[in-house]
Amino acid sequence: MNSVIEEIYQTGVVRDEHGTEYELNSSVDRLEGEFLFQLINSEPDIRKTLEIGCAYGLSSLHICAALSERDSAKHIVIDPFQHESWHGVGVSNLQRAGFNFFELIEKPSEFILPEIAQNESGTFDMVFIDGWHTFDHTLLDLFYANRLIKVGGYIVIDDCNWSSVAKAVSYFSKYPAYQVEGQCLSKIRFKRIAGNIIKAVIPPSIASYVLPRNLYDKHYIRTIYSSMVALKKVDDDGRKWYWFEPF
Repeated sequence: MNSVIEEIYQTGVVRDEHGTEYELNSSVDRLEGEFLFQLINSEPDIRKTLEIGCAYGLSSLHICAALSERDSAKHIVIDPFQHESWHGVGVSNLQRAGFNFFELIEKPSEFILPEIAQNESGTFDMVFIDGWHTFDHTLLDLFYANRLIKVGGYIVIDDCNWSSVAKAVSYFSKYPAYQVEGQCLSKIRFKRIAGNIIKAVIPPSIASYVLPRNLYDKHYIRTIYSSMVALKKVDDDGRKWYWFEPF
């Protein structure tokens, strides 16, 4: 693994380009980073990727580390708050790690994704979503990610154990063109064990029918997915205009 990644995890500290230190209080953890790295590493055709939400750059570092030996690798980072809120640390870490095939776009995803989709539809191999975590914003990012990736590509979503994100993923995973390819282990072991017990008692296939809607949407749905989920696009999105599945 890249030495910059190891240094950050070991110290719990990140630095901006001027050497100012900040506590590592927002990032993918080691398991999630390894999940991202291994997914890309196991798929040699993944070369063009896009990421929504960078923060201090740990997810970006894992993605770029996996891409670094591949010809024509390209990684786009969308983060409107990279310098405003994150002091440019994410970009600084990528530069310090020696990666030069990334592009930072400091615009909100709801504005820039339609532009990218208009010009580069179906050309991406993976899109990683870790942006604004409301249900509607996550669903919007998923909508455009579907336009961006090619058949055989992946959409990876972080924080799927949040109710809002899980609800969006639950809807999107019903698309006929997608299948859940893998999940990272939950960050908190107790929650993972408790979730497995709950799902054993009330399987997801019947939970939405037997549980009160508020209980299902706010709590149960958090047990369906782990912290990070990978969806694979297995076919063209050929849904009819009236398509709908309960979620």
